[in-house]
Amino acid sequence: MKKLILLTALLCAFVIHSSFDAPMATVRIEVSGLKNDAGEVLVSLYDNEAFFPEDAEKAISKHRAKIINGTATLVFTDVRYGRYAAAVMHDENKNEKLDTNGAGIPIEGFGFSNNAKGSFGPPSFKKASFNVSSPDKKLKIKTRYFF
Repeated sequence: MKKLILLTALLCAFVIHSSFDAPMATVRIEVSGLKNDAGEVLVSLYDNEAFFPEDAEKAISKHRAKIINGTATLVFTDVRYGRYAAAVMHDENKNEKLDTNGAGIPIEGFGFSNNAKGSFGPPSFKKASFNVSSPDKKLKIKTRYFF
């Protein structure tokens, strides 16, 4: 019994120690091309292609920022090294969703990491993904509008 308790304690200590040793980064995202300073910019960061970009609740991190002169900058801290994709939305009316017209076409601005574009929908995770492998990662995303 004592051996089992000791083994469990050692295993827990190893798991906790290894999680502190994982490399972490800061990801800075500059969003440009915003047509006005109304509302705010929402950015969701994903590490799983199954949820990108439709399920913001499954994003690993979400941030919002004020728009100043058509630009917003967001900083994600404590991001583990790995592969990610970012989705941007200009939430002009602050309702926290991408508004669309009757045909389902976005009427608010949007964008993706790598300035990736999709065909009749969002780009794939593969097209939008980027690698975080150093302590400081900088991205520039240009906002797109249909109207």
